[in-house]
Amino acid sequence: MPLLDLKHDEDSRTCYVLLALKGILTVSAIVLIASSTKISIVKPCDLEKAIDSLGLDVTAPCTNNDIKEKSTSLRDWGIGVLVVNFILFIIISFFRLMPEKLKLALFPILACVGILFSNIMVKSYNDVMKAEAEKSDIDFGQLKSTMIESLEKNYTSDNISSSNPISNSWNKFFIKYDCCGINQVEGTTNDFDSTPWCTTSGSCQATSSQIPKTCCNGVSEDDYESAPTACHSSVTPGTYKSNCMIAIKPLSVTNIDECIIILLQVSLLTIGTLEIAEVILVLVYAIECACFEFSTKNKTCPGDQENRNKNDGNGTTNKKTSTEQNESLTERTENENQNDVNR
Repeated sequence: MPLLDLKHDEDSRTCYVLLALKGILTVSAIVLIASSTKISIVKPCDLEKAIDSLGLDVTAPCTNNDIKEKSTSLRDWGIGVLVVNFILFIIISFFRLMPEKLKLALFPILACVGILFSNIMVKSYNDVMKAEAEKSDIDFGQLKSTMIESLEKNYTSDNISSSNPISNSWNKFFIKYDCCGINQVEGTTNDFDSTPWCTTSGSCQATSSQIPKTCCNGVSEDDYESAPTACHSSVTPGTYKSNCMIAIKPLSVTNIDECIIILLQVSLLTIGTLEIAEVILVLVYAIECACFEFSTKNKTCPGDQENRNKNDGNGTTNKKTSTEQNESLTERTENENQNDVNR
Protein backbone atom coordinates (compact mmCIF):
# COMPACT_ATOMS: atom_id res chain seq x y z
CA MET A 1 0.00 0.00 0.00
CA PRO A 2 1.42 3.46 -0.85
CA LEU A 3 2.83 5.49 2.01
CA LEU A 4 0.31 8.28 1.50
CA ASP A 5 -2.59 5.83 1.84
CA LEU A 6 -1.09 4.41 5.01
CA LYS A 7 -0.66 7.92 6.38
CA HIS A 8 -4.25 8.81 5.51
CA ASP A 9 -5.54 5.69 7.31
CA GLU A 10 -3.41 6.48 10.35
CA ASP A 11 -4.71 10.06 10.43
CA SER A 12 -8.29 8.81 10.31
CA ARG A 13 -7.77 6.34 13.16
CA THR A 14 -6.05 8.96 15.31
CA CYS A 15 -8.81 11.48 14.58
CA TYR A 16 -11.59 9.07 15.57
CA VAL A 17 -9.82 8.02 18.78
CA LEU A 18 -9.17 11.63 19.80
CA LEU A 19 -12.79 12.58 19.10
CA ALA A 20 -14.00 9.65 21.20
CA LEU A 21 -11.70 10.68 24.06
CA LYS A 22 -12.87 14.28 23.88
CA GLY A 23 -16.50 13.18 23.88
CA ILE A 24 -16.04 11.08 27.02
CA LEU A 25 -14.02 13.85 28.67
CA THR A 26 -16.81 16.33 27.95
CA VAL A 27 -19.42 14.07 29.57
CA SER A 28 -17.13 13.44 32.57
CA ALA A 29 -16.58 17.18 32.96
CA ILE A 30 -20.35 17.76 33.02
CA VAL A 31 -20.70 15.10 35.75
CA LEU A 32 -17.85 16.73 37.71
CA ILE A 33 -19.48 20.16 37.46
CA ALA A 34 -22.91 18.84 38.47
CA SER A 35 -21.67 16.81 41.47
CA SER A 36 -19.31 19.51 42.79
CA THR A 37 -22.02 22.17 42.42
CA LYS A 38 -24.46 19.97 44.33
CA ILE A 39 -21.93 19.61 47.13
CA SER A 40 -21.00 23.31 47.20
CA ILE A 41 -24.59 24.48 47.83
CA VAL A 42 -25.14 22.13 50.78
CA LYS A 43 -25.58 23.91 54.12
CA PRO A 44 -22.15 24.16 55.77
CA CYS A 45 -21.23 22.41 59.00
CA ASP A 46 -21.64 24.92 61.86
CA LEU A 47 -20.83 22.68 64.84
CA GLU A 48 -17.28 23.91 65.32
CA LYS A 49 -18.45 27.51 65.13
CA ALA A 50 -21.19 26.84 67.70
CA ILE A 51 -18.81 25.11 70.13
CA ASP A 52 -16.19 27.85 69.77
CA SER A 53 -18.80 30.46 70.68
CA LEU A 54 -19.06 28.81 74.12
CA GLY A 55 -15.30 28.71 74.59
CA LEU A 56 -15.25 24.90 74.78
CA ASP A 57 -11.98 23.09 74.08
CA VAL A 58 -13.50 20.27 72.04
CA THR A 59 -12.49 18.91 68.65
CA ALA A 60 -15.59 18.94 66.49
CA PRO A 61 -14.99 17.20 63.18
CA CYS A 62 -17.69 17.71 60.60
CA THR A 63 -18.48 14.80 58.29
CA ASN A 64 -17.58 15.56 54.65
CA ASN A 65 -16.76 19.18 55.46
CA ASP A 66 -13.32 18.87 53.81
CA ILE A 67 -14.95 17.70 50.58
CA LYS A 68 -17.39 20.61 50.68
CA GLU A 69 -14.51 23.07 51.06
CA LYS A 70 -12.85 21.64 47.92
CA SER A 71 -16.06 21.51 45.88
CA THR A 72 -15.95 25.07 44.56
CA SER A 73 -12.45 24.73 43.11
CA LEU A 74 -13.35 21.31 41.65
CA ARG A 75 -16.37 22.86 39.94
CA ASP A 76 -14.18 25.58 38.44
CA TRP A 77 -11.68 23.00 37.14
CA GLY A 78 -14.58 21.01 35.71
CA ILE A 79 -15.73 24.07 33.78
CA GLY A 80 -12.17 24.49 32.50
CA VAL A 81 -12.00 20.86 31.34
CA LEU A 82 -15.40 21.20 29.62
CA VAL A 83 -14.56 24.42 27.74
CA VAL A 84 -11.05 23.38 26.66
CA ASN A 85 -12.08 19.91 25.50
CA PHE A 86 -15.09 21.24 23.61
CA ILE A 87 -12.85 23.67 21.72
CA LEU A 88 -10.34 20.91 20.99
CA PHE A 89 -13.18 18.63 19.85
CA ILE A 90 -14.13 21.19 17.20
CA ILE A 91 -10.51 21.58 16.09
CA ILE A 92 -9.88 17.83 15.91
CA SER A 93 -13.00 17.41 13.77
CA PHE A 94 -11.00 19.05 10.95
CA PHE A 95 -7.83 17.10 11.78
CA ARG A 96 -7.63 15.19 8.47
CA LEU A 97 -7.98 18.41 6.48
CA MET A 98 -5.10 20.13 8.28
CA PRO A 99 -1.67 20.51 6.69
CA GLU A 100 1.08 18.44 8.30
CA LYS A 101 2.72 21.46 9.94
CA LEU A 102 -0.53 22.44 11.66
CA LYS A 103 -1.03 18.87 12.88
CA LEU A 104 2.47 18.88 14.34
CA ALA A 105 1.75 22.24 16.02
CA LEU A 106 -1.38 20.73 17.61
CA PHE A 107 0.57 17.95 19.37
CA PRO A 108 2.28 20.13 22.01
CA ILE A 109 -1.04 21.79 22.85
CA LEU A 110 -2.81 18.45 23.34
CA ALA A 111 0.10 17.10 25.37
CA CYS A 112 0.30 20.15 27.66
CA VAL A 113 -3.47 20.18 28.23
CA GLY A 114 -3.43 16.45 29.00
CA ILE A 115 -0.54 16.72 31.45
CA LEU A 116 -2.08 19.72 33.24
CA PHE A 117 -5.56 18.27 33.67
CA SER A 118 -4.37 14.75 34.48
CA ASN A 119 -2.16 16.02 37.32
CA ILE A 120 -4.93 18.17 38.77
CA MET A 121 -7.62 15.49 38.51
CA VAL A 122 -5.48 12.68 39.94
CA LYS A 123 -4.38 14.89 42.85
CA SER A 124 -7.97 15.98 43.51
CA TYR A 125 -9.13 12.35 43.39
CA ASN A 126 -6.49 11.41 45.97
CA ASP A 127 -7.55 14.33 48.19
CA VAL A 128 -11.21 13.30 48.08
CA MET A 129 -10.34 9.67 48.84
CA LYS A 130 -8.15 10.77 51.76
CA ALA A 131 -10.95 12.96 53.14
CA GLU A 132 -13.37 10.05 52.89
CA ALA A 133 -10.96 7.68 54.66
CA GLU A 134 -10.16 10.10 57.48
CA LYS A 135 -13.66 11.40 58.23
CA SER A 136 -14.86 10.72 61.75
CA ASP A 137 -17.88 11.47 63.88
CA ILE A 138 -17.78 13.53 67.06
CA ASP A 139 -18.30 11.88 70.45
CA PHE A 140 -21.55 13.53 71.48
CA GLY A 141 -21.43 11.85 74.90
CA GLN A 142 -18.14 13.59 75.66
CA LEU A 143 -19.42 16.85 74.17
CA LYS A 144 -22.54 16.69 76.34
CA SER A 145 -20.47 16.21 79.51
CA THR A 146 -18.21 19.13 78.57
CA MET A 147 -21.18 21.41 77.91
CA ILE A 148 -22.83 20.53 81.23
CA GLU A 149 -19.58 21.18 83.06
CA SER A 150 -19.19 24.57 81.38
CA LEU A 151 -22.81 25.56 82.08
CA GLU A 152 -22.64 24.58 85.78
CA LYS A 153 -19.37 26.45 86.24
CA ASN A 154 -19.92 29.61 84.21
CA TYR A 155 -23.64 30.40 83.95
CA THR A 156 -24.16 33.36 86.31
CA SER A 157 -26.97 35.38 84.70
CA ASP A 158 -29.77 35.16 82.16
CA ASN A 159 -28.64 38.52 80.78
CA ILE A 160 -26.62 38.75 77.54
CA SER A 161 -24.60 41.73 78.80
CA SER A 162 -23.40 40.57 82.22
CA SER A 163 -19.80 40.78 83.45
CA ASN A 164 -19.23 37.09 82.64
CA PRO A 165 -18.50 36.67 78.89
CA ILE A 166 -19.03 32.90 78.92
CA SER A 167 -22.40 33.28 80.61
CA ASN A 168 -23.31 35.86 77.98
CA SER A 169 -22.27 33.40 75.28
CA TRP A 170 -24.59 30.75 76.70
CA ASN A 171 -27.56 33.13 76.58
CA LYS A 172 -26.75 34.14 73.01
CA PHE A 173 -26.35 30.42 72.19
CA PHE A 174 -29.87 29.68 73.52
CA ILE A 175 -31.30 32.45 71.33
CA LYS A 176 -29.32 31.74 68.17
CA TYR A 177 -29.75 27.96 68.16
CA ASP A 178 -33.30 28.05 69.56
CA CYS A 179 -32.60 25.72 72.46
CA CYS A 180 -32.48 25.55 76.26
CA GLY A 181 -30.11 23.64 78.52
CA ILE A 182 -28.27 20.42 77.76
CA ASN A 183 -30.82 17.89 78.99
CA GLN A 184 -34.48 18.38 78.19
CA VAL A 185 -36.20 20.81 80.58
CA GLU A 186 -39.08 18.94 82.23
CA GLY A 187 -40.04 21.44 84.92
CA THR A 188 -38.59 23.54 87.69
CA THR A 189 -35.87 20.95 88.29
CA ASN A 190 -33.38 21.21 85.44
CA ASP A 191 -29.74 21.75 84.36
CA PHE A 192 -29.68 25.29 85.77
CA ASP A 193 -30.17 24.19 89.38
CA SER A 194 -26.43 23.63 89.88
CA THR A 195 -25.28 26.86 88.22
CA PRO A 196 -24.10 29.97 90.11
CA TRP A 197 -27.21 31.69 88.74
CA CYS A 198 -29.33 29.46 91.00
CA THR A 199 -26.93 28.67 93.86
CA THR A 200 -25.14 31.99 94.44
CA SER A 201 -26.92 35.00 93.00
CA GLY A 202 -29.38 35.77 90.27
CA SER A 203 -33.05 35.71 89.49
CA CYS A 204 -33.08 31.91 89.82
CA GLN A 205 -31.52 32.07 93.29
CA ALA A 206 -34.16 34.66 94.11
CA THR A 207 -36.81 32.17 92.81
CA SER A 208 -38.27 34.69 90.37
CA SER A 209 -37.09 32.50 87.47
CA GLN A 210 -36.57 28.76 87.07
CA ILE A 211 -35.10 28.84 83.58
CA PRO A 212 -33.44 31.74 81.71
CA LYS A 213 -35.62 34.19 79.82
CA THR A 214 -33.42 33.44 76.79
CA CYS A 215 -34.91 29.92 76.81
CA CYS A 216 -38.41 31.11 76.04
CA ASN A 217 -39.97 30.60 72.64
CA GLY A 218 -39.81 33.42 70.11
CA VAL A 219 -37.45 35.73 71.98
CA SER A 220 -34.54 37.62 70.44
CA GLU A 221 -31.58 39.56 71.81
CA ASP A 222 -33.73 42.68 71.64
CA ASP A 223 -36.84 41.51 73.52
CA TYR A 224 -35.85 38.50 75.68
CA GLU A 225 -36.21 40.55 78.91
CA SER A 226 -39.95 40.76 78.31
CA ALA A 227 -40.38 36.99 78.10
CA PRO A 228 -43.63 35.73 79.70
CA THR A 229 -43.50 34.56 83.31
CA ALA A 230 -45.38 31.42 82.31
CA CYS A 231 -42.16 30.41 80.57
CA HIS A 232 -39.22 31.41 82.79
CA SER A 233 -41.01 31.35 86.14
CA SER A 234 -43.72 28.69 85.90
CA VAL A 235 -41.95 26.60 83.22
CA THR A 236 -45.24 25.87 81.50
CA PRO A 237 -44.85 23.15 78.83
CA GLY A 238 -44.91 24.54 75.30
CA THR A 239 -43.52 27.94 76.27
CA TYR A 240 -39.80 27.04 76.22
CA LYS A 241 -37.38 25.44 73.78
CA SER A 242 -36.02 21.91 73.42
CA ASN A 243 -32.59 20.93 74.72
CA CYS A 244 -29.45 22.06 72.89
CA MET A 245 -28.21 18.56 72.04
CA ILE A 246 -31.13 18.22 69.64
CA ALA A 247 -30.21 21.55 68.09
CA ILE A 248 -26.47 20.95 67.62
CA LYS A 249 -26.43 17.36 66.33
CA PRO A 250 -27.56 18.36 62.83
CA LEU A 251 -24.80 20.99 62.84
CA SER A 252 -22.18 18.23 62.80
CA VAL A 253 -23.21 16.88 59.43
CA THR A 254 -22.55 18.33 56.03
CA ASN A 255 -25.58 16.81 54.34
CA ILE A 256 -23.94 15.35 51.24
CA ASP A 257 -25.41 12.24 49.64
CA GLU A 258 -22.80 9.48 49.38
CA CYS A 259 -23.90 8.84 45.78
CA ILE A 260 -22.86 12.41 44.90
CA ILE A 261 -19.43 11.81 46.41
CA ILE A 262 -19.07 8.59 44.38
CA LEU A 263 -20.00 10.46 41.18
CA LEU A 264 -17.41 13.11 42.04
CA GLN A 265 -14.72 10.45 42.54
CA VAL A 266 -15.59 8.61 39.31
CA SER A 267 -15.56 11.80 37.23
CA LEU A 268 -12.18 12.87 38.65
CA LEU A 269 -10.64 9.45 38.04
CA THR A 270 -12.11 9.19 34.53
CA ILE A 271 -10.83 12.61 33.46
CA GLY A 272 -7.38 11.96 34.91
CA THR A 273 -7.06 8.56 33.25
CA LEU A 274 -8.31 9.70 29.83
CA GLU A 275 -6.03 12.74 29.83
CA ILE A 276 -3.05 10.44 30.44
CA ALA A 277 -4.23 8.17 27.61
CA GLU A 278 -4.50 11.18 25.32
CA VAL A 279 -0.92 12.24 26.08
CA ILE A 280 0.33 8.74 25.23
CA LEU A 281 -1.68 8.68 21.98
CA VAL A 282 -0.32 12.07 20.92
CA LEU A 283 3.27 10.99 21.59
CA VAL A 284 2.83 7.76 19.59
CA TYR A 285 1.29 9.62 16.67
CA ALA A 286 4.07 12.22 16.74
CA ILE A 287 6.67 9.46 16.45
CA GLU A 288 4.80 7.90 13.53
CA CYS A 289 4.64 11.27 11.77
CA ALA A 290 8.38 11.68 12.21
CA CYS A 291 8.98 8.26 10.65
CA PHE A 292 6.72 9.16 7.74
CA GLU A 293 8.68 12.35 7.11
CA PHE A 294 11.92 10.36 7.04
CA SER A 295 10.39 7.83 4.65
CA THR A 296 9.26 10.49 2.20
CA LYS A 297 12.86 11.75 2.07
CA ASN A 298 14.23 8.28 1.10
CA LYS A 299 14.97 7.51 4.68
CA THR A 300 13.38 4.91 6.87
CA CYS A 301 12.74 4.24 10.47
CA PRO A 302 15.11 1.77 12.16
CA GLY A 303 12.62 -1.08 11.95
CA ASP A 304 11.96 -0.45 8.26
CA GLN A 305 15.71 -0.42 7.48
CA GLU A 306 16.23 -3.72 9.27
CA ASN A 307 13.39 -5.35 7.32
CA ARG A 308 14.76 -3.97 4.05
CA ASN A 309 18.24 -5.36 4.80
CA LYS A 310 16.73 -8.72 5.57
CA ASN A 311 14.78 -8.73 2.30
CA ASP A 312 17.89 -7.66 0.34
CA GLY A 313 19.82 -10.51 1.92
CA ASN A 314 17.12 -13.02 1.02
CA GLY A 315 17.09 -11.71 -2.56
CA THR A 316 20.85 -12.08 -2.92
CA THR A 317 20.74 -15.61 -1.55
CA ASN A 318 17.93 -16.61 -3.90
CA LYS A 319 19.73 -15.05 -6.85
CA LYS A 320 22.93 -16.93 -6.01
CA THR A 321 21.08 -20.21 -5.70
CA SER A 322 19.40 -19.69 -9.09
CA THR A 323 22.76 -18.98 -10.76
CA GLU A 324 24.32 -22.14 -9.34
CA GLN A 325 21.40 -24.21 -10.59
CA ASN A 326 21.78 -22.79 -14.11
CA GLU A 327 25.52 -23.53 -14.16
CA SER A 328 24.92 -27.12 -13.06
CA LEU A 329 22.28 -27.62 -15.79
CA THR A 330 24.64 -26.22 -18.46
CA GLU A 331 27.46 -28.52 -17.38
CA ARG A 332 25.17 -31.55 -17.50
CA THR A 333 24.01 -30.66 -21.01
CA GLU A 334 27.60 -30.32 -22.24
CA ASN A 335 28.50 -33.73 -20.81
CA GLU A 336 25.58 -35.38 -22.55
CA ASN A 337 26.54 -33.78 -25.88
CA GLN A 338 30.15 -35.01 -25.52
CA ASN A 339 28.92 -38.55 -24.88
CA ASP A 340 26.83 -38.44 -28.08
CA VAL A 341 29.89 -37.36 -30.10
CA ASN A 342 32.02 -40.20 -28.71
CA ARG A 343 29.42 -42.72 -29.75
